[in-house]
Amino acid sequence: MGSRRTPFAPAVAGTFAMLLAAGVQAQGVERVSVATGGGQGNSQSRYPTVSDGGRYIAFESDASNLVADDSNGQTDVFVHDRQTGTTVRVSVTPAGGQVTGPATRPAISGNGQMVTFMSYGMLHPQTVWFHCYAKNRVTGAIEIIDREASGTPAPTSNCSAPSISRDGRRVAFTSSNINLLGPGADTNGWVDVFVRDLQTSTTVRVNLGPAGVQANQHADTPRISGNGTHVIYSTAADNLVANDTNAVRDIFVSNLAGQTQRVSLGSGQLQPINASSAIAGLSGDGSVVAFATNSENLPGWGPNVESVLYVRTPALDHTVPVSVPSSGVHEGWGEEPDFSANGRWLAFQSDNMLLPGTMLGGVYILDRWTGDLELLSRRPGNQPAGGNMFGVRISPDGRGVVWFSNSTDLVPGDTNGTWDVFYADNPFWDDTLFANGFESIVP
Repeated sequence: MGSRRTPFAPAVAGTFAMLLAAGVQAQGVERVSVATGGGQGNSQSRYPTVSDGGRYIAFESDASNLVADDSNGQTDVFVHDRQTGTTVRVSVTPAGGQVTGPATRPAISGNGQMVTFMSYGMLHPQTVWFHCYAKNRVTGAIEIIDREASGTPAPTSNCSAPSISRDGRRVAFTSSNINLLGPGADTNGWVDVFVRDLQTSTTVRVNLGPAGVQANQHADTPRISGNGTHVIYSTAADNLVANDTNAVRDIFVSNLAGQTQRVSLGSGQLQPINASSAIAGLSGDGSVVAFATNSENLPGWGPNVESVLYVRTPALDHTVPVSVPSSGVHEGWGEEPDFSANGRWLAFQSDNMLLPGTMLGGVYILDRWTGDLELLSRRPGNQPAGGNMFGVRISPDGRGVVWFSNSTDLVPGDTNGTWDVFYADNPFWDDTLFANGFESIVP
């Protein structure tokens, strides 16, 4: 199949690793940005996320033929059910009505019940302008996430990048609104990272420095841990931790109390010296992180490298490069990392040819417990597919991986000439160790 053992030393071996069958085979790639019944979309689909078990995939699409009566001419958010083969539009009002504004960047909870996204559409009776929303797919209820401390929807929030915890309770997002925390609490004038608790209807800011000092630069691209206790994000702020002197964007992890640590570091607390860090991911409890950078003082850098993907365990002060080509010569880039909740599996994209015979721009999965690496973006016949691959996400339980691509050879009959969303099983998965079939509370 072409898998190989990487130089990545397994952090844990244990029973699970020993029980995995040798010589695993890829199960093939599915296109999931399709209408009920399998019809391909008539425009591009992007930015998927996937639930536990790989059953539900949420994505945004410009296509107008994925569901009936889609006539708004806008980007909408959809969920495809791989078990039933059905596709539904979720960026609609509680009564099911379509809206005139676009909806983008969805995230889905572990059981597939909750979907978050951002939209200009009038999806809620209290909609003011542009908001982040949480949609309950069982009840049909939709909630505005970016609310001021008074409970009023923020009129000038510029809410962005909502990321939902595995249990669907907490949502991380960015906002420039100064009233989410109450009068006088947010005075730095920058875009900050917040976490909204949908159960208690409370909001906290997390991108804080020692003693609660406010950040001196804006933050972006937050991702919340599966258990909802930590958030990873990117910022150029240099006052969140001591000794931040590299004058570039770094990756930080904060807990809900605003305790912050910088995680885009080499072993020995080595900070990148001449390049920003970005495109970060974290495990379900926030204990393991991944980030990409082109800093020449970290291991794995080379003169033709655009970015190297690293995995770091902050508690151990241990950082290793992951996007290591089989030739040992680093070129291109590696990024868009996403961990399974237990931190065992890391899905990512790389422009390096990490396995013999692979092509540029592949989607990979790394088993951190065994060191095994496999290419997922394979066409029928198990050969590497062409095209560009982006937006890699793995299900919280690690069972499946999704991405979007303009490749025309990942699946038969791909003739729409545009970007589609694809799914592949984790080839290192073993049903007997985890779960059988699909599990969800969503009908």
